[in-house]
Amino acid sequence: MEQFGVPSNVVIILNKPQLAENTGMAMRAMVNTGAKKLRLVAPYHDWPSEKADLASAEKSQQLEVELFDTLRDAISDLQLTFATSARERNMIKQIYSPQKAIEKIISESVKTGIVFGSEKSGLTNEEISLCNYVIEIPSVNFSSYNLAQAVLIMCYEFTRTDFAQLKTGKTKIAPQKSLDFFLTELESQLEKHRHFSSPQKQILMMQTLRNLFKRATPTQQEIQSLQGVIDTLVNPRI
Repeated sequence: MEQFGVPSNVVIILNKPQLAENTGMAMRAMVNTGAKKLRLVAPYHDWPSEKADLASAEKSQQLEVELFDTLRDAISDLQLTFATSARERNMIKQIYSPQKAIEKIISESVKTGIVFGSEKSGLTNEEISLCNYVIEIPSVNFSSYNLAQAVLIMCYEFTRTDFAQLKTGKTKIAPQKSLDFFLTELESQLEKHRHFSSPQKQILMMQTLRNLFKRATPTQQEIQSLQGVIDTLVNPRI
């Protein structure tokens, strides 16, 4: 194999983790599999955390840890994002197994985040809609794994993959912040032209549109073209 472990372009994201001990055990799983980058989104526990460091076998210093207030901020510079989820959702998202997700991550070779929800309730539909794809980890007798187990399973898959056999060099996908900027502008114009019949319809429609564009993983040039279409519709040339 050409590479062993989690590559440097992959970021593990823990969204609203509740217990420092669980965060620490997830960190230990990352260190064991070569992962280097961790992002914590609005953790309920203190950070830095002595409890987390102890649970990581005092390996937390080996990771690059960043703290964010929102998931949207945490993924803004990434080009691909995978949400891990055990529950069936009322939305159209391409679902990957852990193995197939890792193969796609390696073949695309862009900045990628794997997002894990809180221990109690996982990720909300709104949080999942911010991501491009969903990963479902198969389970026999219980629908979900604990946080550290889920992180370990995903990171371990990288150690089993032959990087040399997967193609790279495709057109680069636009970072999430570019797509979010476009969607914000689209929502603003739809609202301005009274497209939404109610606030609830607005939430559901924007969630649908967000899922559509996230699945498409457009390039920066494609987003610029879409932005140009909006600009022309708003300010038609005479």
